[in-house]
Amino acid sequence: MKKNDYPPLKLRFSIGSDNGPQSNVWRAWSSRSEIYLSVRSMTKIQKISFHSSGICRSAFTSEHGTPANMLDRVIVKWKRAETPPQGSRRGACVAKIAVPTDFLSVPTKRVEKTVKWIPPAPAHGATLLDLIFTNETKETILNTFAKAGERNLVDLAALPNGENFAIISSHIQWENRDLKLPGEGKVNDLLFSADDPDRTGRPIRIVFHPSPKDGDAIMIQELGGYVVT
Repeated sequence: MKKNDYPPLKLRFSIGSDNGPQSNVWRAWSSRSEIYLSVRSMTKIQKISFHSSGICRSAFTSEHGTPANMLDRVIVKWKRAETPPQGSRRGACVAKIAVPTDFLSVPTKRVEKTVKWIPPAPAHGATLLDLIFTNETKETILNTFAKAGERNLVDLAALPNGENFAIISSHIQWENRDLKLPGEGKVNDLLFSADDPDRTGRPIRIVFHPSPKDGDAIMIQELGGYVVT
């Protein structure tokens, strides 16, 4: 199969299962040779874009507009690594999404639209998603980037500029650490923790990342938590 035989990327995915603990539902999609990523519930508010020019942005959408305390919609902007030439058996990783299993949330309602469920790592581990631009073929991607039993190909899309874009999952070890967001007396504190003694189900999801430098992948974490009363 030739690269251009693959359909455009149009994926909804979540770590977990339809009737068990799960992460946010994410969207990844392509428009021509541009790739976009967002939490599905935030698609009209904020998204990350990986452009064929090499420029990447995490920004508020035009639908949401520019916040009053910002000069424009861009939160952070950087340049991704160049895609290695075909035959090098390498790719340019532009994003990593880490979702620790012990921080997944019990769903409060059933996901209505079609979602690709990605199996979570065992307890005390995390599922890691690598988003990669590459000039390699699907066969090479499967043999090099997605090794059976270790790394799995979630989706693959061919882009009009001749590159392929792959999403690959793997399981990694994870050190569970609590993250507490103080309410500073105005609202209740939020705690994102592997421990849930009151069985809240961790109904609150948080997604965060540091600002990447040029040539780096954006490192995204997603955790589940609850209000401390």
